[in-house]
Amino acid sequence: MTSRPFLSRLILPFAVLIVLIVSASGVVIYLIGNQAVRGQQLKDLNHLTVRLRDRLATEGDQISPATERQVAEFVHLLNARLTLIDGDGKVVIDTAADIRVMPNHNDRPEVIAARKTGSSFQTRFSHTIQEDSMYVADLVDPARPGGYVLRLSYPRSQWATLDVPVWAIVAGGAALTLISIAAFSFILNRQWIAPVRRLAVASEKLAAGDWQTRVEPAGADDLRFFSTRLNQVALNLQKQLQEMRIQRGDLQAVVDTLPDPILLTDPQRRILLINAPGARLLEVSPDQAIGKTPVSFVSDEAILELFEYVSPSADNSPDQLHREIRLTRSGQRLTYQTFVTRTDGGGVLVMLRDVTALSNAVQMKTDFVANASHELRTPIAAIKIAFETLQDVYADDPEQTSKCVGVIAGHLQRLEDMLRDLLDLSSVERPDLRATAGRVSAADLFGLLRSSMGPMAQRKLVELKFEERPSHAEFMSDERLLNLVLKNLVENSIKYTPSGGSVTVSVEIEPTEVLVKVSDTGIGIPQEHLDRVFERFYQVNAARTGSSGRGTGLGLAIVKHAINGLNGSVRLESTVGVGTTVACALPQGSPARA
Repeated sequence: MTSRPFLSRLILPFAVLIVLIVSASGVVIYLIGNQAVRGQQLKDLNHLTVRLRDRLATEGDQISPATERQVAEFVHLLNARLTLIDGDGKVVIDTAADIRVMPNHNDRPEVIAARKTGSSFQTRFSHTIQEDSMYVADLVDPARPGGYVLRLSYPRSQWATLDVPVWAIVAGGAALTLISIAAFSFILNRQWIAPVRRLAVASEKLAAGDWQTRVEPAGADDLRFFSTRLNQVALNLQKQLQEMRIQRGDLQAVVDTLPDPILLTDPQRRILLINAPGARLLEVSPDQAIGKTPVSFVSDEAILELFEYVSPSADNSPDQLHREIRLTRSGQRLTYQTFVTRTDGGGVLVMLRDVTALSNAVQMKTDFVANASHELRTPIAAIKIAFETLQDVYADDPEQTSKCVGVIAGHLQRLEDMLRDLLDLSSVERPDLRATAGRVSAADLFGLLRSSMGPMAQRKLVELKFEERPSHAEFMSDERLLNLVLKNLVENSIKYTPSGGSVTVSVEIEPTEVLVKVSDTGIGIPQEHLDRVFERFYQVNAARTGSSGRGTGLGLAIVKHAINGLNGSVRLESTVGVGTTVACALPQGSPARA
């Protein structure tokens, strides 16, 4: 709906009010003027009555025809009616009616009042002329109440009125009012309305982003001052916008030089910035992406999920996220390490680092270890068999032969252990590792450990203990990975626990997690090495003095990756000379992990 112009909304009610006031004032002036004219006419009637009374008083009871004509002419000048009534009430003279048919007038109110008081004034209906009249009646001789009564009357049809009719007064006042309003409107429009309208149009253009808009200072001083200030504000904003565009161009140039794809959105998830690597990765031009939501041009679900994880509208969403994703481009599988954070303005910043080469190198390393392990297993097994045969048939120097064969056998065993651990590590380090959830019994785990680790513990004279809380505990986990974890932990504990010590394996079922612990009374690990013992091939030789044999340095690395595959966590506590405890916390339920 289009609103009426401001000028009409301002002037029209004012004009209507002024016209009503002028009209009412004209009516009041007309009525007061008529009243004043009638008052003056009454004074004239009274004056005429006095003059006629004096003239008639000089002639006595007989009125001459000349006096009668003179009185009639004199009364005619005033456009009035004169009646002379004798003491008996008979009409002697009447200038408006035939005295022969006129009734006795002593019963007229003004005549009665005149005979009583000497003078009277009445306004009443006249039966003689059949209209309202004003009457002035006086005794010709105040000393003779029963003598002549002179009466002047003024019929309503001859009452004096203003020469100008009331409509003319009202129309004239209204016309003058409208002319005044028109002049006022012209001045108001020139000094205020038109300049304000131009200011409004200019402000709308500025609000729409047209910062080149200017408004010419015009109108009243206040509006000219405001126009000047508005132009100055527009000029300053235009300069700031130009500087921002330059800075945005510089920022775009900087981010385009970065090798990592970068995307920035506003709180409504519209793209504010995308660099050249990001545009190439998403196969879109920057102009096509700016101002649009990622879902409109991104086809990779993994990238879209990054925006959802830290979205302000998502419940309990983190402020930052680190995640590895895999994309396929031109048949090639790419790996990206992503960093996603929520900006102060409520938007989302996504940075993707291409770690495909590193991931491929790790994969090649893993594949190499797996392949090398498989290739070495067979010849080492053959060497072992050959030396076992040599031990049986070679007898020239039994002592030296036995010693050499023992050394070779030890090294062969170490190589076999290392190959076994390398295979285990390769299997748990695979990116596509999947944990299979199933019901696991603590008693079954303990039975397997007794059969596999019991002989080793007996040879080392180390007591192997098992605890479960509650008894007959069962939980959901991957039994294969869990056996691998416990085998490596128990084997390490037995190796580095002196004879006479003990190794305790416990399983505790808690409301939210399953806690698997392996504790020993071994030689312990110094505090400065605790952060590195989970690295591959890392050994704390200085802390293991007196241990029987050397480990491969892969056991705890296997434990770490296997526990990660179970979606759990591992914690190690150790005191030199007291012992070591490794606690693995596994979530209740399915441990499946991508």
